[in-house]
Amino acid sequence: MCGGQFNSQQELGEHAQKAHSDQKEEQQEHSISCSKCGLKAKSTQDLMGHELHHNG
Repeated sequence: MCGGQFNSQQELGEHAQKAHSDQKEEQQEHSISCSKCGLKAKSTQDLMGHELHHNG
């Protein structure tokens, strides 16, 4: 969702619950954007794949 990195699944779960539980699915969709070109992605994984093109 936000690209945060955590040391354990528990930390990830706690973060997701606190930071993202009040966001509705439709608000999250396409809310991740490329910092270099502004492309909006459906998921962090999609964005990471896209950003490889900028770094390659």
